[in-house]
Amino acid sequence: MNVLFITPPMGNWAPWGDRHLAANPLHAQLAAFIREKKTADVAVLDCRALGLNDDQMMDEVKRRRPDAVFFGGMIAAGGGAAQLNRFHAAMKRIKEFDSKIVTVGGGLMYTAVPEKIMRENPQLDYALVSVFGDCEYTMWELLEQLKTSSPKPADVAGLCYRNGDVKLTPRRPLIANLDELPMPAYDLFPMEKYCGYSVLPNYNEAVTSRGCEGACHFCYEWWLVDPRSPRDFSSHRTRSGKKVAEEMELLNKQYGVKALTFMDDDFNSDRSKMVELVEELEKKKLDMSWFILSRAQNFIRDADLIPRLRKVGLYQTLIGVDGGTDEEIAEAHKGPMKVGVKELKELIALLRKNDISTDCTYLNGFWDDDEAKIRQRFKAVDEIDPDIVMIQLLNPIPGSPIYKRATKEAMIEIEDLSLYDLEHCVMPTKHLTRQQLGELTGWAFQAFYSKPGRIERILNGYSSPFVRQKFLSFKENAAKYEKGAAEDAVAI
Repeated sequence: MNVLFITPPMGNWAPWGDRHLAANPLHAQLAAFIREKKTADVAVLDCRALGLNDDQMMDEVKRRRPDAVFFGGMIAAGGGAAQLNRFHAAMKRIKEFDSKIVTVGGGLMYTAVPEKIMRENPQLDYALVSVFGDCEYTMWELLEQLKTSSPKPADVAGLCYRNGDVKLTPRRPLIANLDELPMPAYDLFPMEKYCGYSVLPNYNEAVTSRGCEGACHFCYEWWLVDPRSPRDFSSHRTRSGKKVAEEMELLNKQYGVKALTFMDDDFNSDRSKMVELVEELEKKKLDMSWFILSRAQNFIRDADLIPRLRKVGLYQTLIGVDGGTDEEIAEAHKGPMKVGVKELKELIALLRKNDISTDCTYLNGFWDDDEAKIRQRFKAVDEIDPDIVMIQLLNPIPGSPIYKRATKEAMIEIEDLSLYDLEHCVMPTKHLTRQQLGELTGWAFQAFYSKPGRIERILNGYSSPFVRQKFLSFKENAAKYEKGAAEDAVAI
C-alpha cells in the first residue's frame, strides 16, 4: 500500500508574507510512525513549498498513483480552519480522477466535528478523531484494515467512517509517552524549500507536545479536541528535553536548519523538560536560533533559566496577553497562577534584559466588546510593552465553549470556513459591527507601532538578526493584514 501526504496549493497568513513555508508537523510525525510500523510506503507532496498549482498537483497524483491520500494539520499557523476548504477541493478532484483512492483527513476540525464534516464532504472517506494530533495508532490500524479483503473500520477506535450513514467509533485513549514516537520523517520533505516569514532561509517548524494546561475558553485548539472527552485538552504531554534536543540536532546538522520555530501552544509547560533541554543544548552547541510559543507563568517559574536559554539559542518568544484588565486575563482560564498586567510587564522587561525579544498576541471580538473595552485592552498591552503585537480576531472554533454559546445565540454571521483564519471578523459583538471591529483592530496596530522608540528598539535593540528581519517582513505585510481584518477577502 502507498500513502501520499498532501499539502494542496493554498495561501498563508497575511502577516507572515507570501512565502512562509515549513514541513507539516502532523504529516512528518504520522508518516514516520507508519513507516516504522512497515504498514505502507509513505511519501509527501508539499504543493505550497514546490509551487505547484491544482493541475500540477493532480499530475503528481496521477504519476504516483497512491492507494490512499492524507490531508490535515495540527497547528493554526497553516491557515486555521480555512485550510479545510482547500483539503476538500483537492479530495474532490482526486476522487474524480480515481474513486478507488482512499481519502483520509486528520487533525484540525476533523476531531471537533467529524460527523458534520463527513456529511458535508462525500469525497472524504475517513476522518481520524484523535485528540491533539494523536493520529498515529488510528491511521496505522485503519491502513491495516484497508489491506484486508473485508475491512472493518468499526474495529478502529477514534475513527469516523461511512456505512450507509456516518458512523463514529469509540474514542481512542491519549498517547501517554510521546518519547515512544519516532523522529519526524523530515527526509520526505523538500527541506531546502522552507522559508520563514518570507525572509528567513534554512527555516523549519516543529511540535514537541500535545494538549495544554490552560484550555482557554476561546482557544483555537479546541478544533483538535474530541467533544466526548474535553478534559483531554488539558492533559499536557511533552517529549523529554533530551528528545527535543536530538530533533534540533538532526534539523541543524543534517538539514541545515538555522531558524526553528516550536509551534507548541505551551512549549515551556514542564520545567524538567526545560532544564534537560538547556543542559543538552549546552553540550551540543548547535548553530541554531529558535523561537517558542509560551505561557507567562511558566517563564516566571523558570526565571533562573532565562539567561541560559538565551545562550543556547532562544532569541524570541510569543506570550498571550488575553485581556486588558487583570480580571479579563483571569477569565481566560490560564491556570492556577495569577498573572496580571504588572507581572506581564515585569516578565517582558526581564526577557528584554536577557536579549530575548517578545511577541504578544491578544484577541478582539468577544461578545461584550465595545470600543472602550478594545481601547482598554490596547492600553494594557501598550503598558506591558512587548516588541511585537499580533492582534487577532476571535473565530468561534467548533468544540470551544465560545462556539457553543455563539451558535446557541445565533451570533455567527459568516459560516464560510475560508474566512476562519483569525484575520477576519466572522461575527459582530453586542456593540460593534464586524466592520467596526476590523477598523478598531487596524487602529490598535497603527497606534502600537506609532509609539516613539518602539520600532527603533526592535530594529536595533537585539543581537539576533532574526528579530529585525521578521519585524520588517511583518511591517511590509501589515497593510494587507489590516485589509483582511476589515474585508472578506480570502487569504488561505
